[in-house]
Amino acid sequence: MSSQILLSGGDKWYSYSGELFGDVSVPASISMINIVNTGLRDSLVDIQPIFGTLVSSAVGSSLGIEVKLDNVVVLTCDQFSVTNWGGTQLSTNQLLRYSLFVPRNSKLEVISLNTSTNNTQIRGCNVLGYYL
Repeated sequence: MSSQILLSGGDKWYSYSGELFGDVSVPASISMINIVNTGLRDSLVDIQPIFGTLVSSAVGSSLGIEVKLDNVVVLTCDQFSVTNWGGTQLSTNQLLRYSLFVPRNSKLEVISLNTSTNNTQIRGCNVLGYYL
């Protein structure tokens, strides 16, 4: 889990989780990004979740993310509900990107949603914020 890091120009910030995976015995939510306070300026944020190779393709077993602003869920997605430009479901590390407005002084959290069949699947998240 990473905090917010300001880029040298002072107009952008980033955060990344690195590769994470859960304990196979306990389905759980894993906090990937947790920024307690995004700063004194509003931001436009790009969120890029990363999903590794599927462990199980059974119905209801896909990884997903949940994005919260000040503890309110503002975005959810799972890797089976998203398709690429050709209409094919995404199952591995194809590019996904979500843009989100984040008001100043907000708490931003990106959480991995799991089931017992995919807890050992690698996942992660990158976030890039542009101050407005």
